[in-house]
Amino acid sequence: MRVCLACYGNRIATLLDTATSLHLYHEQPEAVMRGTPEQVHPEPNREPEIHVLPSTVRDLGVMGFARTLVQLDVEWLLCGGLACPDREVLHFAGIQVEPWIRGRTDEVAQAWFSGRIRSFKMPGLGRLDCAARRGRRRTTKGACTMKMKRIAVSSEGPRLDDMVDPRFGRAAGFVIVDPAAGDASSYIDNGASQVMAQGAGIQAAQNLANADVELVISGFVGPKAFQALSAAGIQIIQNVEGVTVGQAVERFKRGELTVADAPNSQAHGGTGRGSGQGSGQGRGRGARR
Repeated sequence: MRVCLACYGNRIATLLDTATSLHLYHEQPEAVMRGTPEQVHPEPNREPEIHVLPSTVRDLGVMGFARTLVQLDVEWLLCGGLACPDREVLHFAGIQVEPWIRGRTDEVAQAWFSGRIRSFKMPGLGRLDCAARRGRRRTTKGACTMKMKRIAVSSEGPRLDDMVDPRFGRAAGFVIVDPAAGDASSYIDNGASQVMAQGAGIQAAQNLANADVELVISGFVGPKAFQALSAAGIQIIQNVEGVTVGQAVERFKRGELTVADAPNSQAHGGTGRGSGQGSGQGRGRGARR
């Protein structure tokens, strides 16, 4: 298991956003979980592996940062202050987080492996109510309304008459549509995510969040991508395939599509030429077996 300290210089970055390097430690598989002082991690046998980030976490974006941690096989992240939605993105990417930590990196690492990490908590800051600060743009389950300003449809091409690509994370791209006008205002190429070994859905979600998208229409969205989209306040309509982008938008405008409350599939290997009869309810009823 790998433990990561998000650092600025030789100290834990006060805010995760300002971290510029990662100090990585490896724990033996038999290590017990963090708990009482008697339940401690084994001492690391070597100096940390230092991974210098190309820019600050703020510039990378939390989803890009989460993808970096996944690629480095990190399981635990020790960091300074961070926003609750950012913590959710990391959590949904499979990263466990110990936030609001301060101190020199060597002292924090020693405290972690000796079960004393809570003594390095910032005073009074680790008890914030994440639920009260999420501010997600969520609605109750039901037909989606026309309040959305920007819609992204996973597509096999840049035009309204191109077919919906049922693969969210590895879609060819995303057509951005103004629902009021029904016009394709722009296109986001997703080629970089297509060739990624892992984290494609998280990267695609980051790209859409950067484009201020508020609703995604696609076929199959994996659990990590679904949660990354949700944490960014982006609603998801699923099980839409076998139709063009323009037809999918028209179905949305007629109120025929429903916002999902759970991912419908962990993976999808279809051709994208299904019946287009999915309900969009996100419970996997239209998924292929």
